Amino acid sequence: MNRAYNYITVDSPNIPLIAEQENGAPFGQFIPLQPDALGPLLAPVKSQDMFLPNFTLRAFEGKMPTDVVFYDQQGRGLDMLGSCIFRKGKVKTFLPHGEVDIVSYNGSHNFKFDPNNEFRHLCQADTELNFIHISYTPQFFHQLLPENEPWAEKLKTKIDKKERLVGDHFAAISLAQEQALANIFSTPLTGKLGYMMIETSVIQLILLQMYSLFHKEEAFRQPAANKRDTELIQELKHYLNSTYLDDHSISALAQRFGTNTNKLMTLFKKMFGKSIFEYITDQRMEHARRLLREEGLLVTEVSRNIGYKNPNHFSTAFKKRFGVQPTAFIRR
Repeated sequence: MNRAYNYITVDSPNIPLIAEQENGAPFGQFIPLQPDALGPLLAPVKSQDMFLPNFTLRAFEGKMPTDVVFYDQQGRGLDMLGSCIFRKGKVKTFLPHGEVDIVSYNGSHNFKFDPNNEFRHLCQADTELNFIHISYTPQFFHQLLPENEPWAEKLKTKIDKKERLVGDHFAAISLAQEQALANIFSTPLTGKLGYMMIETSVIQLILLQMYSLFHKEEAFRQPAANKRDTELIQELKHYLNSTYLDDHSISALAQRFGTNTNKLMTLFKKMFGKSIFEYITDQRMEHARRLLREEGLLVTEVSRNIGYKNPNHFSTAFKKRFGVQPTAFIRR
Protein backbone atom coordinates (compact mmCIF):
# COMPACT_ATOMS: atom_id res chain seq x y z
CA MET A 1 0.00 0.00 0.00
CA ASN A 2 1.09 3.56 -0.58
CA ARG A 3 2.32 4.58 2.87
CA ALA A 4 2.12 8.29 2.00
CA TYR A 5 -1.48 8.28 3.22
CA ASN A 6 -2.36 8.99 6.84
CA TYR A 7 -5.50 7.01 7.50
CA ILE A 8 -7.60 5.20 10.05
CA THR A 9 -8.50 1.55 9.52
CA VAL A 10 -12.09 0.32 9.55
CA ASP A 11 -12.72 -3.38 10.11
CA SER A 12 -14.59 -4.58 7.02
CA PRO A 13 -15.19 -8.33 6.99
CA ASN A 14 -17.46 -10.37 4.80
CA ILE A 15 -20.37 -10.72 7.24
CA PRO A 16 -20.96 -14.46 7.85
CA LEU A 17 -24.36 -15.99 7.20
CA ILE A 18 -26.52 -16.43 10.29
CA ALA A 19 -29.93 -17.87 11.01
CA GLU A 20 -32.85 -15.71 12.14
CA GLN A 21 -32.86 -17.05 15.67
CA GLU A 22 -29.21 -16.18 16.25
CA ASN A 23 -29.81 -12.44 16.43
CA GLY A 24 -33.57 -12.22 16.76
CA ALA A 25 -33.90 -10.23 13.52
CA PRO A 26 -36.19 -11.41 10.73
CA PHE A 27 -34.81 -12.05 7.28
CA GLY A 28 -35.07 -9.21 4.78
CA GLN A 29 -34.94 -6.25 7.17
CA PHE A 30 -32.05 -3.82 7.58
CA ILE A 31 -30.67 -3.68 11.14
CA PRO A 32 -28.89 -0.41 11.97
CA LEU A 33 -25.47 -0.76 13.57
CA GLN A 34 -24.71 1.23 16.69
CA PRO A 35 -23.48 4.75 15.79
CA ASP A 36 -20.01 4.08 17.21
CA ALA A 37 -19.72 0.50 15.91
CA LEU A 38 -17.21 1.64 13.27
CA GLY A 39 -15.30 3.80 15.73
CA PRO A 40 -15.97 7.24 17.22
CA LEU A 41 -14.53 9.12 14.23
CA LEU A 42 -17.09 7.47 11.93
CA ALA A 43 -20.08 7.80 14.23
CA PRO A 44 -21.99 10.05 11.75
CA VAL A 45 -21.81 7.30 9.12
CA LYS A 46 -24.96 5.23 8.66
CA SER A 47 -24.36 1.49 8.38
CA GLN A 48 -26.91 -1.33 8.52
CA ASP A 49 -26.96 -5.07 7.87
CA MET A 50 -29.56 -7.38 6.36
CA PHE A 51 -29.59 -11.17 6.70
CA LEU A 52 -31.12 -13.56 4.17
CA PRO A 53 -31.01 -17.37 3.95
CA ASN A 54 -28.14 -17.29 1.46
CA PHE A 55 -26.72 -13.77 1.71
CA THR A 56 -25.78 -11.00 4.09
CA LEU A 57 -25.89 -7.37 3.00
CA ARG A 58 -24.19 -4.32 4.49
CA ALA A 59 -25.46 -0.90 3.37
CA PHE A 60 -23.06 1.95 4.11
CA GLU A 61 -23.74 5.66 3.67
CA GLY A 62 -22.00 8.83 4.82
CA LYS A 63 -19.00 11.12 4.40
CA MET A 64 -15.54 10.11 5.53
CA PRO A 65 -14.09 12.73 7.94
CA THR A 66 -10.57 11.44 7.32
CA ASP A 67 -8.74 9.05 5.00
CA VAL A 68 -10.07 5.54 5.69
CA VAL A 69 -8.83 2.10 4.69
CA PHE A 70 -11.38 -0.72 4.74
CA TYR A 71 -9.68 -3.98 5.70
CA ASP A 72 -10.75 -7.26 7.29
CA GLN A 73 -8.63 -6.76 10.42
CA GLN A 74 -9.62 -9.99 12.15
CA GLY A 75 -9.71 -12.22 9.10
CA ARG A 76 -13.39 -13.10 9.42
CA GLY A 77 -15.41 -14.48 6.54
CA LEU A 78 -12.38 -15.07 4.32
CA ASP A 79 -14.11 -18.07 2.77
CA MET A 80 -16.97 -15.83 1.64
CA LEU A 81 -17.35 -14.18 -1.75
CA GLY A 82 -18.19 -10.49 -1.99
CA SER A 83 -20.04 -8.26 -4.45
CA CYS A 84 -19.79 -4.51 -3.93
CA ILE A 85 -22.06 -1.95 -5.61
CA PHE A 86 -21.02 1.71 -5.38
CA ARG A 87 -23.98 4.01 -5.88
CA LYS A 88 -21.80 6.95 -4.91
CA GLY A 89 -18.18 7.48 -3.97
CA LYS A 90 -14.64 6.75 -5.05
CA VAL A 91 -12.54 3.96 -3.54
CA LYS A 92 -9.08 2.78 -4.57
CA THR A 93 -8.45 -0.95 -4.17
CA PHE A 94 -4.80 -1.83 -3.56
CA LEU A 95 -3.74 -5.22 -4.93
CA PRO A 96 -0.74 -7.23 -3.71
CA HIS A 97 2.52 -8.11 -5.48
CA GLY A 98 2.86 -4.78 -7.29
CA GLU A 99 -0.19 -5.29 -9.48
CA VAL A 100 -2.00 -2.27 -10.88
CA ASP A 101 -4.60 -0.97 -8.42
CA ILE A 102 -8.29 -0.57 -9.32
CA VAL A 103 -10.36 2.58 -8.78
CA SER A 104 -14.13 2.62 -8.38
CA TYR A 105 -16.40 5.47 -9.47
CA ASN A 106 -19.99 6.54 -8.97
CA GLY A 107 -22.49 3.97 -10.23
CA SER A 108 -20.11 1.01 -10.51
CA HIS A 109 -19.65 -2.49 -9.13
CA ASN A 110 -17.05 -5.23 -8.69
CA PHE A 111 -16.58 -8.72 -7.26
CA LYS A 112 -13.87 -10.15 -5.02
CA PHE A 113 -12.70 -13.38 -3.46
CA ASP A 114 -9.82 -12.71 -1.06
CA PRO A 115 -9.03 -15.94 0.85
CA ASN A 116 -5.59 -14.65 1.94
CA ASN A 117 -6.88 -11.26 3.13
CA GLU A 118 -4.64 -9.26 0.77
CA PHE A 119 -6.88 -6.42 -0.45
CA ARG A 120 -7.03 -2.90 1.03
CA HIS A 121 -9.63 -0.30 0.03
CA LEU A 122 -8.83 3.40 0.48
CA CYS A 123 -11.45 6.14 0.67
CA GLN A 124 -10.09 9.66 0.98
CA ALA A 125 -11.41 12.26 3.41
CA ASP A 126 -14.59 14.22 2.54
CA THR A 127 -15.71 11.54 0.10
CA GLU A 128 -19.44 10.82 0.02
CA LEU A 129 -19.94 7.06 0.14
CA ASN A 130 -23.07 5.07 -0.61
CA PHE A 131 -22.47 1.40 -1.27
CA ILE A 132 -23.89 -2.05 -0.58
CA HIS A 133 -21.68 -5.08 0.05
CA ILE A 134 -23.11 -8.60 -0.41
CA SER A 135 -21.49 -11.71 1.11
CA TYR A 136 -22.25 -15.32 0.14
CA THR A 137 -20.70 -18.78 0.19
CA PRO A 138 -18.81 -20.45 -2.69
CA GLN A 139 -21.20 -23.40 -2.46
CA PHE A 140 -24.25 -21.27 -3.13
CA PHE A 141 -22.42 -19.26 -5.79
CA HIS A 142 -21.61 -22.45 -7.71
CA GLN A 143 -25.33 -23.23 -7.89
CA LEU A 144 -25.99 -19.86 -9.54
CA LEU A 145 -23.45 -20.18 -12.33
CA PRO A 146 -24.50 -21.73 -15.66
CA GLU A 147 -23.24 -25.14 -16.68
CA ASN A 148 -20.95 -25.68 -19.69
CA GLU A 149 -19.99 -22.00 -19.94
CA PRO A 150 -16.17 -21.68 -20.10
CA TRP A 151 -16.08 -18.41 -18.15
CA ALA A 152 -18.27 -19.88 -15.38
CA GLU A 153 -16.18 -23.04 -15.15
CA LYS A 154 -13.01 -20.95 -14.79
CA LEU A 155 -14.61 -18.98 -11.98
CA LYS A 156 -15.55 -22.19 -10.16
CA THR A 157 -12.06 -23.64 -10.59
CA LYS A 158 -10.31 -20.55 -9.23
CA ILE A 159 -12.62 -20.41 -6.22
CA ASP A 160 -12.27 -24.14 -5.50
CA LYS A 161 -8.47 -23.69 -5.54
CA LYS A 162 -8.83 -20.70 -3.20
CA GLU A 163 -7.14 -18.39 -5.70
CA ARG A 164 -7.90 -14.74 -5.08
CA LEU A 165 -10.16 -13.19 -7.67
CA VAL A 166 -11.25 -9.66 -8.53
CA GLY A 167 -12.64 -7.97 -11.60
CA ASP A 168 -9.89 -6.08 -13.45
CA HIS A 169 -12.09 -2.98 -13.48
CA PHE A 170 -15.23 -1.60 -11.87
CA ALA A 171 -18.13 -2.06 -14.31
CA ALA A 172 -20.98 0.43 -14.64
CA ILE A 173 -24.25 -0.44 -12.88
CA SER A 174 -26.73 -1.48 -15.56
CA LEU A 175 -30.38 -0.52 -15.74
CA ALA A 176 -31.38 -4.07 -14.76
CA GLN A 177 -29.12 -3.86 -11.70
CA GLU A 178 -30.65 -0.49 -10.78
CA GLN A 179 -34.07 -2.12 -10.82
CA ALA A 180 -32.83 -5.00 -8.65
CA LEU A 181 -31.40 -2.50 -6.15
CA ALA A 182 -34.73 -0.69 -6.05
CA ASN A 183 -36.44 -3.99 -5.15
CA ILE A 184 -33.97 -4.55 -2.30
CA PHE A 185 -34.49 -1.13 -0.72
CA SER A 186 -38.20 -0.70 -1.42
CA THR A 187 -39.85 -4.07 -1.97
CA PRO A 188 -43.66 -3.78 -1.99
CA LEU A 189 -44.03 -7.17 -0.26
CA THR A 190 -43.70 -8.10 3.41
CA GLY A 191 -42.85 -11.19 5.42
CA LYS A 192 -41.51 -14.26 3.67
CA LEU A 193 -42.64 -13.04 0.25
CA GLY A 194 -40.73 -9.82 0.84
CA TYR A 195 -37.41 -11.41 1.71
CA MET A 196 -37.84 -13.94 -1.12
CA MET A 197 -38.24 -11.03 -3.53
CA ILE A 198 -35.15 -9.35 -2.06
CA GLU A 199 -33.13 -12.55 -2.33
CA THR A 200 -34.21 -12.98 -5.96
CA SER A 201 -33.09 -9.40 -6.64
CA VAL A 202 -29.70 -10.11 -5.03
CA ILE A 203 -29.28 -13.12 -7.32
CA GLN A 204 -30.09 -10.95 -10.33
CA LEU A 205 -27.48 -8.40 -9.23
CA ILE A 206 -24.80 -11.06 -8.91
CA LEU A 207 -25.56 -12.85 -12.19
CA LEU A 208 -25.53 -9.57 -14.11
CA GLN A 209 -22.27 -8.70 -12.38
CA MET A 210 -20.61 -12.01 -13.26
CA TYR A 211 -21.62 -11.67 -16.90
CA SER A 212 -20.38 -8.09 -17.22
CA LEU A 213 -17.04 -8.80 -15.51
CA PHE A 214 -16.08 -12.33 -16.52
CA HIS A 215 -17.97 -13.70 -19.52
CA LYS A 216 -15.33 -12.42 -21.92
CA GLU A 217 -12.32 -14.67 -22.31
CA GLU A 218 -10.02 -11.66 -21.85
CA ALA A 219 -11.15 -11.30 -18.25
CA PHE A 220 -9.05 -14.33 -17.26
CA ARG A 221 -5.92 -13.47 -19.21
CA GLN A 222 -2.95 -11.53 -18.00
CA PRO A 223 -2.39 -8.67 -20.44
CA ALA A 224 0.33 -9.47 -22.95
CA ALA A 225 2.28 -6.42 -21.83
CA ASN A 226 4.99 -5.53 -19.38
CA LYS A 227 4.24 -3.79 -16.12
CA ARG A 228 4.94 -0.34 -17.54
CA ASP A 229 2.50 -0.85 -20.43
CA THR A 230 -0.15 -2.10 -18.03
CA GLU A 231 0.31 0.92 -15.78
CA LEU A 232 0.17 3.22 -18.81
CA ILE A 233 -3.20 1.86 -19.92
CA GLN A 234 -4.58 2.05 -16.38
CA GLU A 235 -3.40 5.67 -16.21
CA LEU A 236 -5.15 6.33 -19.52
CA LYS A 237 -8.39 4.82 -18.19
CA HIS A 238 -8.23 6.93 -15.03
CA TYR A 239 -7.56 10.01 -17.17
CA LEU A 240 -10.57 9.24 -19.37
CA ASN A 241 -12.75 8.77 -16.27
CA SER A 242 -12.27 12.46 -15.46
CA THR A 243 -12.09 13.88 -19.00
CA TYR A 244 -14.63 11.84 -20.98
CA LEU A 245 -16.55 15.01 -21.89
CA ASP A 246 -13.49 16.47 -23.59
CA ASP A 247 -12.96 16.22 -27.34
CA HIS A 248 -10.27 13.52 -27.47
CA SER A 249 -8.31 12.23 -30.43
CA ILE A 250 -6.14 9.10 -30.52
CA SER A 251 -3.12 11.06 -31.69
CA ALA A 252 -3.44 13.57 -28.84
CA LEU A 253 -3.87 10.78 -26.27
CA ALA A 254 -0.86 8.91 -27.64
CA GLN A 255 1.23 12.06 -27.45
CA ARG A 256 0.09 12.74 -23.90
CA PHE A 257 1.05 9.24 -22.73
CA GLY A 258 4.27 9.04 -24.72
CA THR A 259 3.45 6.15 -27.04
CA ASN A 260 2.16 5.48 -30.55
CA THR A 261 -1.51 5.31 -31.53
CA ASN A 262 -1.51 1.66 -32.58
CA LYS A 263 0.01 0.47 -29.32
CA LEU A 264 -2.38 2.61 -27.28
CA MET A 265 -5.47 1.27 -29.07
CA THR A 266 -4.31 -2.36 -29.05
CA LEU A 267 -3.36 -2.45 -25.36
CA PHE A 268 -6.56 -0.70 -24.25
CA LYS A 269 -8.76 -3.09 -26.25
CA LYS A 270 -6.89 -6.12 -24.93
CA MET A 271 -7.09 -4.99 -21.30
CA PHE A 272 -10.68 -3.74 -21.17
CA GLY A 273 -12.44 -5.54 -24.04
CA LYS A 274 -13.56 -2.33 -25.75
CA SER A 275 -12.00 0.44 -27.78
CA ILE A 276 -11.00 3.79 -26.28
CA PHE A 277 -13.92 5.55 -27.93
CA GLU A 278 -16.38 2.84 -26.90
CA TYR A 279 -15.20 3.40 -23.34
CA ILE A 280 -15.61 7.17 -23.67
CA THR A 281 -19.11 6.69 -25.06
CA ASP A 282 -20.04 4.42 -22.14
CA GLN A 283 -18.83 7.06 -19.67
CA ARG A 284 -20.75 9.80 -21.43
CA MET A 285 -23.95 7.75 -21.45
CA GLU A 286 -23.63 7.02 -17.73
CA HIS A 287 -23.10 10.75 -17.18
CA ALA A 288 -26.20 11.49 -19.25
CA ARG A 289 -28.24 9.06 -17.18
CA ARG A 290 -27.09 10.75 -13.96
CA LEU A 291 -28.00 14.19 -15.32
CA LEU A 292 -31.48 12.99 -16.28
CA ARG A 293 -32.12 11.09 -13.05
CA GLU A 294 -30.47 13.37 -10.50
CA GLU A 295 -30.58 16.83 -12.07
CA GLY A 296 -33.81 16.53 -14.05
CA LEU A 297 -32.30 18.24 -17.12
CA LEU A 298 -34.12 18.26 -20.43
CA VAL A 299 -33.05 15.79 -23.12
CA THR A 300 -31.80 18.64 -25.31
CA GLU A 301 -29.64 19.96 -22.46
CA VAL A 302 -28.18 16.54 -21.68
CA SER A 303 -27.57 15.87 -25.37
CA ARG A 304 -25.62 19.10 -25.68
CA ASN A 305 -23.74 18.43 -22.42
CA ILE A 306 -22.25 15.15 -23.67
CA GLY A 307 -21.42 16.40 -27.15
CA TYR A 308 -24.38 15.51 -29.37
CA LYS A 309 -25.47 18.24 -31.79
CA ASN A 310 -28.69 16.40 -32.67
CA PRO A 311 -30.91 15.33 -29.71
CA ASN A 312 -32.51 12.64 -31.86
CA HIS A 313 -29.13 11.01 -32.43
CA PHE A 314 -28.53 11.15 -28.67
CA SER A 315 -31.92 9.56 -27.93
CA THR A 316 -31.21 6.74 -30.39
CA ALA A 317 -27.79 6.05 -28.83
CA PHE A 318 -29.24 6.26 -25.30
CA LYS A 319 -31.98 3.74 -26.08
CA LYS A 320 -29.45 1.40 -27.64
CA ARG A 321 -27.37 1.60 -24.45
CA PHE A 322 -30.12 1.36 -21.80
CA GLY A 323 -33.13 -0.06 -23.64
CA VAL A 324 -35.41 2.93 -22.95
CA GLN A 325 -35.75 6.51 -24.16
CA PRO A 326 -33.92 9.15 -22.07
CA THR A 327 -37.27 10.70 -21.11
CA ALA A 328 -37.89 7.63 -18.93
CA PHE A 329 -35.09 8.78 -16.60
CA ILE A 330 -36.06 12.42 -16.20
CA ARG A 331 -36.66 13.28 -12.55
CA ARG A 332 -40.29 14.15 -12.06
